[in-house]
Amino acid sequence: MVPKLMPAQAGAAFGANPAADVCVPFLVNGGAFRGRLVRLTAAVTDILARHQDPDAVSRLLAEAVVAAVALAGGLKYTGVFTLQVQGKGPVHMLVADVTSTGDVRGCAKFDPGALTAELTRLRPDGLPPHLLGPGGHLAFTVDQGPDTERYQGIVELSGESLAEAVHHYFRQSEQLESALKVAVGAPSAPGQPWTATALLLQRMPEEGGLRLASRDEMEDAWRTAVILMGSVKNAELLDLTLAPERLLTRLFVTIGVVPSARRPIRSKCRCSQERSERILASFPVEEVRSYAEDGRIHMTCEFCRADYVFAVEDLDTIVRKHQTEHDRAGIERGSLP
Repeated sequence: MVPKLMPAQAGAAFGANPAADVCVPFLVNGGAFRGRLVRLTAAVTDILARHQDPDAVSRLLAEAVVAAVALAGGLKYTGVFTLQVQGKGPVHMLVADVTSTGDVRGCAKFDPGALTAELTRLRPDGLPPHLLGPGGHLAFTVDQGPDTERYQGIVELSGESLAEAVHHYFRQSEQLESALKVAVGAPSAPGQPWTATALLLQRMPEEGGLRLASRDEMEDAWRTAVILMGSVKNAELLDLTLAPERLLTRLFVTIGVVPSARRPIRSKCRCSQERSERILASFPVEEVRSYAEDGRIHMTCEFCRADYVFAVEDLDTIVRKHQTEHDRAGIERGSLP
């Protein structure tokens, strides 16, 4: 299980390690390929500590969070990038999102009974438990606000791991050829942090980066880079004494690697009292009243588990307040007479 740390304690205890909670972009082979190395400790420990899920679910959620950061790091956007997995297995949903400023959060939903049954089931050839499927889908979404069209890519969930599902997405979507490796380390003792690392390598389009003399040479260079990436051990990816830049140099020194400046990553939720009020105001008042207990309505954030409490007698005031704000915004945009 996840160590019994309160979220604030997790951040305070593990936030000072300079080798963690960073995304390091890099170029390989003169710019022919690009990638990101992401290593998280305090951020992922904080997220997992808020949920206290079973160890197997925590590992999956850690994979989703660190993979989302690696994928988002290659995009130019102002807003939120979301990785979402909906499966038909014991873990039927994983969500991790990353803001353009480096704030990350995540959550999972699962069936406890089905999870226990799958973890005790023997699979052929020693394959790991099939927690996400078969069936379901993987989706990537970029949301840059109400005045911008939202982008979403979606494919059928495929493979034995989240990394394999991401590979399948890139193959099906005909985007950049990519390779992804993810490693997760559970706490070695009570009170110790989780560690999650993702290494993502992507092949640049021919019109960008380095143009090699022939297509065959480009293929050989890509295969070499992927083989070198595949040689890294999980222990190296999770080693907090090994700086990300040093690890990249160790891996790709023979073909050339240039790391860029580190980008800090933080665990931070976007929920608030104000956002919760807007959600309440979007439903009919009588429907909201039906959920009250002892004159109070509780709204719990799925991501950070924060609990927002509202008195029933305040509902009418909340609705009027946000209706007025909505009307005012419409007038400012010229959408109302």
